[in-house]
This record gives sequence, C-alpha cells and structure tokens, in this order.
Amino acid sequence: GADPPRAVVKFARAQDFCGLPLAWVGRMTSQHERLIYRALSGVGGVPRWLGALGESAYAIEYLDARPLDHHERPPAGFFDGARRILDAVHARGVAYCDANKRSNFLVGEDGRAHLIDFQIALRRRDDLPWPLRAISRAFVAYMQQRDVYHLYKHKRRMCPDQLTEEEDALSRRRGRLHRLHRAITKPYRTLRRRFLRKRHQAGKLVSPTAALEDHHQPEKATWRQDGP
Repeated sequence: GADPPRAVVKFARAQDFCGLPLAWVGRMTSQHERLIYRALSGVGGVPRWLGALGESAYAIEYLDARPLDHHERPPAGFFDGARRILDAVHARGVAYCDANKRSNFLVGEDGRAHLIDFQIALRRRDDLPWPLRAISRAFVAYMQQRDVYHLYKHKRRMCPDQLTEEEDALSRRRGRLHRLHRAITKPYRTLRRRFLRKRHQAGKLVSPTAALEDHHQPEKATWRQDGP
C-alpha cells in the first residue's frame, strides 16, 4: 500500500504548575484545535488533521517547508498566496489571530505559502444566542482584519518593492483596540522575555527535542542566548 504520511505530533500542556493541575488545559487546547482543523478541512495551504493521540496530543500533516522568518526575502508571489490562504480561512468563519508571528507562515520548497499553528484561532459562533452571537461575529471579523494587517506588515518589511498602495494602507491601519492591546501587552512581553532569558541562562529552559530542532529561530532571539 501507499506509504503513511509524514506527521508532526503536538503535545498540549499536561503537567501541573506550582501544584495546580493543568491537564484540563491540554485537553481543551487539543479539542479546540481539532475543531479548528475540522472547520478548515480542505483549505489549501493548511496542513491536514491526522488524528488525536490521547487526550492532549494530536498529529497533523508534515509540510516540507521552512518558516518565513528563516528567509530574508520570500519568493515572488508568496504573500499573494498567503493572502489567499487567509481569505479561505476567513470564509470558513475563522480568525487566525497569530499572523504577527512570521514563523507561522511557511515557505514551501516550491515557494508556496502555508499556514500552521491554530492554537489561538477563533471560530465564529453562529450557534450562540443573541447578543452573544452578534458579539462573536463582530469580534471574529475584527480579528480577521488584524490577520490582514499583520500579513501586509510582514510584506512591507520584507518586500517593500512589491507592496501596492492598498496593501501599504492595510499594513498601517491600527484601530483603537489594537493600540489598547499593545499598551496592555507590552509590559507583559517585557517581563516574559526577562523571565525566559534568566531561565535559559540558568539551563532550566531546554526543549526535550532540542537535538532535533533547527536552532536558527529568530523570533526567540529576544530572550534566548547561546550558552558559553
């Protein structure tokens, strides 16, 4: 028969933290992504869901591709392909919510765009009673606008010569909620990076799969430093 597909296995959190049981978080996270992948089944550029592995782990299709942040400049047409993926995701009633990270966009060997990691994606909940249904629709629509903003922000910084006037305008459109979010999260992000840097320098922040990882991970450069 045909060879089985190559897979990526994701493990959601199952360990306790400071004595607090958090296995339920892992179960919820796994269930949430399963529902997102079900909603996006058949969307080109999104890896296929291959199945659950216990309560807090699951497998998705392996993509022969490299993160966008590993490239100084992606191939021509990459961002057009990424926009088509986001449009298809949005058409399914899903907001991606994590497009600010370049590493979530993958560049295939053929130059095509792919989108991964739907852990914090949001589904529009048309099954909710009013007014929750209206709130869900409005918030998901807002986050979909943020997806487009972040995509073109990446394009403006990486391929400014390919940016259209409309895309440039979209890459600079920050709403009030966006500015409020930045004001709230900036102090948290600073403290988080400081904490991670200290843990890493103390040798207490090592991935169990470190030997298998590509250590060129630019987005971690804000806190991770190589040891002596």
